[in-house]
Amino acid sequence: MSSFKPKGYTIFEGKSPLNGDDIIVVMTLKSTNIKTGNMASMWIMHRDIKPTDASKQGKDESVCGMCPHRHSLGGACYVTLFQAPLQVWKSYHKGNYPFTSDLSVFDGMSLRFGAYGDPSVLPMDMLLQLKRIAKNNTSYTHQWKNQIDNDALKQTSMASVDNKEEAKLAIENGWRYFRVTHNIDDIDKKTEIVCPNVTRGVQCVDCGLCKGNQTKAKNIVNPVHGAKKNKFIEAA
Repeated sequence: MSSFKPKGYTIFEGKSPLNGDDIIVVMTLKSTNIKTGNMASMWIMHRDIKPTDASKQGKDESVCGMCPHRHSLGGACYVTLFQAPLQVWKSYHKGNYPFTSDLSVFDGMSLRFGAYGDPSVLPMDMLLQLKRIAKNNTSYTHQWKNQIDNDALKQTSMASVDNKEEAKLAIENGWRYFRVTHNIDDIDKKTEIVCPNVTRGVQCVDCGLCKGNQTKAKNIVNPVHGAKKNKFIEAA
C-alpha cells in the first residue's frame, strides 16, 4: 500500500478562456506565507511554458489577462515567479500533484484563490463549489471589468482596483474591491478600511474580509508591495 501523500492536487487542465492556451490549476495544501497564514493556495499557470518564461514572452496573458501589473507589461506584480510558481510548475511536470475532480478534498480548508494567476479563468461552477466547501477564502480578479455582470465571480472574488475611479466603477456594478495604493492615509473612511494585516497583523486565514460581496464589510485598501512596487502608477 502506497504511503504517498500529495502536497497538492491538480484541479483543472484545459484551455484558457482568455486566449485559448493550455493552462493548469494546482492547489497546494499548506503555506508558510507570513501574511496569509496556512492556507491552501491556488496556482494558475501556462501548462507548457515555465512561469518565468511565460512572463518574459507575454504568454502570461493566458492566466493573467491584461492585468497592468504583469511584469511583461512593465508592471508591479508582487509575485516572485522564480520562487514558488516555478517550483510548483516543475513539481506538476514531475507528476507530484495528482489530478482530482473531487473537490471535497479541500472541505473545511481556508483557500487562497490565485496565489498566482487570475481565478476568473476557472469554470465558475468550480469556483463556487470551492467557495461553498471552504472555511474561508481570499480571491482577487483584475478581470472584473471584462466580467462586469458575473455574479459568481462577485460572490467569490474582490475586484482588484488600482485607483479611486476604478473603485467607484466597481461599487456601481455590485463588486467589493481591493485597492492598492502608495498612500494608505488617503482612504474613504465611509467605504474603505486598511487591510487588517497592515494595521493589526491579522493573517488572511483568520480574517475573512477578501471573499467577495457575500459579506457586507467595507472595501480593503493595501499599500503596494513587492520588489517591483516602485513601478506601480496610481493613475485614473
